[in-house]
Amino acid sequence: MGLFNPGGGTGDARSKAQRLEVLLGILGVFALMATIQTVVLEVRGEPAGSSAALLAALLLALWLTWRARRNTGV
Repeated sequence: MGLFNPGGGTGDARSKAQRLEVLLGILGVFALMATIQTVVLEVRGEPAGSSAALLAALLLALWLTWRARRNTGV
């Protein structure tokens, strides 16, 4: 029994695509918030290195998730 599929088994391609879409939404929201934070820090002249690193990591995760969703074939 998995976390995302409590019914057991691996599930079909559509259910995998739906789980990836939810993950895309969550990552997208956090990437948007990190973008806003990075811009605000840059405009204020404060150090934004860690915020930019977080943004880069979120964008990488978003891109990888998007590629995985695209490859589901649904």
